[in-house]
Amino acid sequence: MSGLKFSVLDAFGALRTGGLARPAAEKFAGAWLACFLVMARGNVLAAFSLEHAVLASICGIVGAAVTIALLVQMDRTTDSVARQATISAIATFIGDIFAHPSHFPPQWAEPVITASVSAGIAIALWYAKRWARSL
Repeated sequence: MSGLKFSVLDAFGALRTGGLARPAAEKFAGAWLACFLVMARGNVLAAFSLEHAVLASICGIVGAAVTIALLVQMDRTTDSVARQATISAIATFIGDIFAHPSHFPPQWAEPVITASVSAGIAIALWYAKRWARSL
């Protein structure tokens, strides 16, 4: 008798790697979290405001749109950690520029930091997904 095998990664059947919804959702979440954390500048309690959430959401939405625009042009059958980190960094950098002006000079510094944090999140997610598949 065969048992049911439940996998968190297969739970969302419509969000397969060949599609665009899952990568867009992942990049939205990564950009949102990175923007939310960097805007706080260490003061996490001040970050929990509607204004910060809205600005982070704008960053995430633009990041997801940039991700879709990039992935439509790419071969989506291959995947690598470098590719995921690069897409996350580019998408978040553009999303942060659209979301708000930099909180500290020079103008490009905060988007670069936010993009770096987002790339780190993408790397962690990539390895976490590989680890979860191996279970």
